[in-house]
Amino acid sequence: MNPVNQYIRPKLLTLLLGTVTALGGCVPMQTATRPTLDEVRTGNVRDASVEDTRLRPGEIEGEVVEVNRSRREVYVVAADGRRETLPYDFDRTRVVYHGREYTIDNLKSGDRIAYPSTPSSGRYVDVIRIQEPVQARSGSRFARTAPAKRTEVVDGTVERIDQKMGVFDLRPRDGRTITVSLPYNARTADVDSFRTLHRGDPVRVEGEFLSPDNFQLLAFLWSR
Repeated sequence: MNPVNQYIRPKLLTLLLGTVTALGGCVPMQTATRPTLDEVRTGNVRDASVEDTRLRPGEIEGEVVEVNRSRREVYVVAADGRRETLPYDFDRTRVVYHGREYTIDNLKSGDRIAYPSTPSSGRYVDVIRIQEPVQARSGSRFARTAPAKRTEVVDGTVERIDQKMGVFDLRPRDGRTITVSLPYNARTADVDSFRTLHRGDPVRVEGEFLSPDNFQLLAFLWSR
Protein backbone atom coordinates (compact mmCIF):
# COMPACT_ATOMS: atom_id res chain seq x y z
CA MET A 1 0.00 0.00 0.00
CA ASN A 2 1.20 3.47 -0.78
CA PRO A 3 2.73 5.02 2.39
CA VAL A 4 0.87 8.24 1.65
CA ASN A 5 -2.49 6.41 1.62
CA GLN A 6 -1.60 4.65 4.86
CA TYR A 7 -1.18 8.07 6.46
CA ILE A 8 -4.20 9.83 4.92
CA ARG A 9 -6.86 7.15 5.49
CA PRO A 10 -6.69 7.10 9.33
CA LYS A 11 -6.72 10.90 9.40
CA LEU A 12 -9.72 11.03 7.07
CA LEU A 13 -11.61 8.46 9.17
CA THR A 14 -10.95 10.44 12.34
CA LEU A 15 -12.21 13.63 10.67
CA LEU A 16 -15.41 11.95 9.48
CA LEU A 17 -16.14 10.50 12.93
CA GLY A 18 -15.63 13.92 14.51
CA THR A 19 -18.00 15.54 12.04
CA VAL A 20 -20.73 12.95 12.68
CA THR A 21 -20.36 13.40 16.43
CA ALA A 22 -20.62 17.18 16.16
CA LEU A 23 -23.71 16.96 13.99
CA GLY A 24 -25.29 14.53 16.39
CA GLY A 25 -24.86 17.05 19.18
CA CYS A 26 -26.83 19.60 17.20
CA VAL A 27 -29.95 17.45 16.94
CA PRO A 28 -32.59 18.97 19.26
CA MET A 29 -33.78 16.78 22.07
CA GLN A 30 -37.40 15.76 21.86
CA THR A 31 -39.37 17.58 24.55
CA ALA A 32 -42.40 16.23 26.30
CA THR A 33 -45.60 17.16 24.52
CA ARG A 34 -47.75 19.40 26.64
CA PRO A 35 -51.40 18.38 26.83
CA THR A 36 -54.04 20.20 24.83
CA LEU A 37 -56.95 21.89 26.54
CA ASP A 38 -59.30 19.17 25.29
CA GLU A 39 -57.09 16.47 26.82
CA VAL A 40 -57.16 18.20 30.19
CA ARG A 41 -60.92 18.81 30.01
CA THR A 42 -61.62 15.15 29.30
CA GLY A 43 -59.03 13.79 31.72
CA ASN A 44 -56.88 12.22 28.99
CA VAL A 45 -53.62 13.68 30.28
CA ARG A 46 -50.41 11.71 30.06
CA ASP A 47 -48.18 14.64 30.97
CA ALA A 48 -48.15 16.19 34.42
CA SER A 49 -47.22 19.59 33.00
CA VAL A 50 -50.70 21.08 32.79
CA GLU A 51 -49.92 24.44 34.40
CA ASP A 52 -48.59 27.63 32.85
CA THR A 53 -48.34 29.80 35.93
CA ARG A 54 -45.70 32.36 34.99
CA LEU A 55 -47.18 35.84 34.71
CA ARG A 56 -45.95 38.03 31.90
CA PRO A 57 -45.41 41.80 32.19
CA GLY A 58 -48.73 43.63 32.52
CA GLU A 59 -50.74 40.50 33.34
CA ILE A 60 -53.08 39.86 36.28
CA GLU A 61 -53.92 36.46 37.69
CA GLY A 62 -57.51 35.54 38.48
CA GLU A 63 -60.19 32.86 38.48
CA VAL A 64 -63.14 32.74 36.12
CA VAL A 65 -66.46 33.02 37.94
CA GLU A 66 -68.75 33.10 34.92
CA VAL A 67 -68.68 33.58 31.17
CA ASN A 68 -71.74 35.66 30.28
CA ARG A 69 -72.21 35.04 26.58
CA SER A 70 -75.28 37.23 26.22
CA ARG A 71 -73.37 40.28 27.51
CA ARG A 72 -70.03 39.09 26.11
CA GLU A 73 -68.33 39.49 29.47
CA VAL A 74 -66.10 37.29 31.62
CA TYR A 75 -66.51 37.76 35.37
CA VAL A 76 -63.29 37.21 37.28
CA VAL A 77 -62.08 37.27 40.88
CA ALA A 78 -58.50 38.55 40.80
CA ALA A 79 -55.80 37.10 43.05
CA ASP A 80 -56.11 40.09 45.41
CA GLY A 81 -59.88 39.56 45.80
CA ARG A 82 -61.06 42.24 43.38
CA ARG A 83 -64.01 41.31 41.16
CA GLU A 84 -63.50 42.37 37.57
CA THR A 85 -65.49 42.28 34.35
CA LEU A 86 -63.58 41.50 31.16
CA PRO A 87 -65.46 42.44 27.99
CA TYR A 88 -64.59 40.22 25.06
CA ASP A 89 -65.11 40.03 21.32
CA PHE A 90 -66.13 36.55 20.14
CA ASP A 91 -64.17 36.84 16.87
CA ARG A 92 -61.11 38.70 18.16
CA THR A 93 -60.49 37.61 21.75
CA ARG A 94 -58.04 34.70 21.84
CA VAL A 95 -57.98 32.06 24.56
CA VAL A 96 -54.51 30.53 24.76
CA TYR A 97 -53.32 27.40 26.56
CA HIS A 98 -49.71 26.25 26.14
CA GLY A 99 -49.39 28.23 22.91
CA ARG A 100 -52.52 26.78 21.30
CA GLU A 101 -55.38 29.14 20.49
CA TYR A 102 -59.05 28.48 21.24
CA THR A 103 -62.31 30.42 21.07
CA ILE A 104 -63.91 32.05 24.08
CA ASP A 105 -66.37 29.15 24.26
CA ASN A 106 -63.52 27.01 25.57
CA LEU A 107 -63.23 29.11 28.74
CA LYS A 108 -64.92 27.56 31.79
CA SER A 109 -65.88 28.69 35.29
CA GLY A 110 -63.11 27.79 37.71
CA ASP A 111 -60.28 28.16 35.18
CA ARG A 112 -57.28 30.04 36.56
CA ILE A 113 -56.29 32.63 33.97
CA ALA A 114 -53.90 35.49 33.23
CA TYR A 115 -55.19 38.58 31.47
CA PRO A 116 -53.85 42.07 30.64
CA SER A 117 -54.37 44.76 33.25
CA THR A 118 -55.38 47.17 30.48
CA PRO A 119 -57.02 45.90 27.27
CA SER A 120 -54.92 47.05 24.32
CA SER A 121 -58.01 47.63 22.20
CA GLY A 122 -59.67 49.72 24.91
CA ARG A 123 -62.98 47.92 24.35
CA TYR A 124 -62.31 44.25 24.91
CA VAL A 125 -59.59 41.95 26.21
CA ASP A 126 -57.42 40.60 23.40
CA VAL A 127 -55.82 37.55 25.00
CA ILE A 128 -56.82 35.38 27.95
CA ARG A 129 -54.22 32.79 28.90
CA ILE A 130 -55.40 29.73 30.78
CA GLN A 131 -52.86 29.03 33.50
CA GLU A 132 -54.63 26.01 34.93
CA PRO A 133 -57.92 24.51 33.74
CA VAL A 134 -60.49 23.77 36.40
CA GLN A 135 -60.25 20.03 35.64
CA ALA A 136 -56.55 20.07 36.45
CA ARG A 137 -57.24 21.88 39.71
CA SER A 138 -59.75 19.24 40.73
CA GLY A 139 -57.23 16.52 39.94
CA SER A 140 -59.48 14.72 37.44
CA ARG A 141 -62.28 15.35 35.03
CA PHE A 142 -64.75 14.75 37.87
CA ALA A 143 -64.92 17.71 40.22
CA ARG A 144 -64.23 16.88 43.81
CA THR A 145 -66.67 17.87 46.49
CA ALA A 146 -65.81 21.41 47.51
CA PRO A 147 -64.97 21.88 51.18
CA ALA A 148 -67.52 23.74 53.23
CA LYS A 149 -66.86 27.45 53.20
CA ARG A 150 -66.07 29.18 56.44
CA THR A 151 -68.68 31.89 56.70
CA GLU A 152 -68.68 34.94 58.92
CA VAL A 153 -71.31 37.46 59.94
CA VAL A 154 -70.67 41.19 59.67
CA ASP A 155 -72.96 44.06 60.55
CA GLY A 156 -72.51 47.75 59.99
CA THR A 157 -73.73 50.81 58.12
CA VAL A 158 -74.03 51.02 54.35
CA GLU A 159 -71.78 53.62 52.70
CA ARG A 160 -71.11 53.70 48.93
CA ILE A 161 -73.41 51.61 46.68
CA ASP A 162 -72.54 50.57 43.11
CA GLN A 163 -75.66 49.02 41.60
CA LYS A 164 -73.96 48.32 38.27
CA MET A 165 -71.07 46.33 39.76
CA GLY A 166 -73.16 44.70 42.47
CA VAL A 167 -71.06 45.95 45.39
CA PHE A 168 -71.49 48.21 48.39
CA ASP A 169 -69.24 49.50 51.15
CA LEU A 170 -70.06 48.53 54.71
CA ARG A 171 -68.64 50.29 57.77
CA PRO A 172 -68.61 48.05 60.86
CA ARG A 173 -68.30 49.36 64.41
CA ASP A 174 -64.49 49.22 64.30
CA GLY A 175 -64.52 52.04 61.72
CA ARG A 176 -62.88 50.22 58.81
CA THR A 177 -64.53 49.95 55.40
CA ILE A 178 -65.39 46.57 53.85
CA THR A 179 -66.44 46.16 50.24
CA VAL A 180 -69.27 43.63 50.02
CA SER A 181 -69.91 42.00 46.64
CA LEU A 182 -72.86 39.93 45.46
CA PRO A 183 -72.00 36.66 43.70
CA TYR A 184 -73.22 36.35 40.14
CA ASN A 185 -75.46 33.48 41.18
CA ALA A 186 -76.98 35.36 44.12
CA ARG A 187 -80.44 34.40 45.29
CA THR A 188 -83.34 36.51 44.06
CA ALA A 189 -84.17 37.56 47.62
CA ASP A 190 -80.63 38.85 48.18
CA VAL A 191 -80.65 40.71 44.85
CA ASP A 192 -83.92 42.37 45.84
CA SER A 193 -82.48 43.33 49.23
CA PHE A 194 -79.42 44.81 47.55
CA ARG A 195 -81.54 46.90 45.19
CA THR A 196 -83.42 48.47 48.09
CA LEU A 197 -80.27 49.49 49.99
CA HIS A 198 -79.68 53.13 50.80
CA ARG A 199 -76.69 54.88 52.25
CA GLY A 200 -76.90 54.88 56.03
CA ASP A 201 -78.94 51.65 56.27
CA PRO A 202 -77.84 49.25 59.01
CA VAL A 203 -77.39 45.72 57.67
CA ARG A 204 -76.12 42.34 58.74
CA VAL A 205 -74.64 40.04 56.12
CA GLU A 206 -73.26 36.53 56.03
CA GLY A 207 -70.43 35.54 53.71
CA GLU A 208 -66.71 34.96 53.43
CA PHE A 209 -63.68 37.25 53.29
CA LEU A 210 -61.79 37.03 50.00
CA SER A 211 -59.24 39.44 51.46
CA PRO A 212 -59.16 41.58 54.64
CA ASP A 213 -61.24 44.31 52.96
CA ASN A 214 -63.29 42.29 50.44
CA PHE A 215 -66.29 40.27 51.54
CA GLN A 216 -68.41 38.06 49.28
CA LEU A 217 -72.02 37.96 50.37
CA LEU A 218 -73.84 34.68 50.80
CA ALA A 219 -77.00 36.09 52.38
CA PHE A 220 -78.56 39.21 53.87
CA LEU A 221 -79.53 38.34 57.43
CA TRP A 222 -81.40 41.58 57.86
CA SER A 223 -81.61 45.08 56.41
CA ARG A 224 -83.90 48.03 56.80
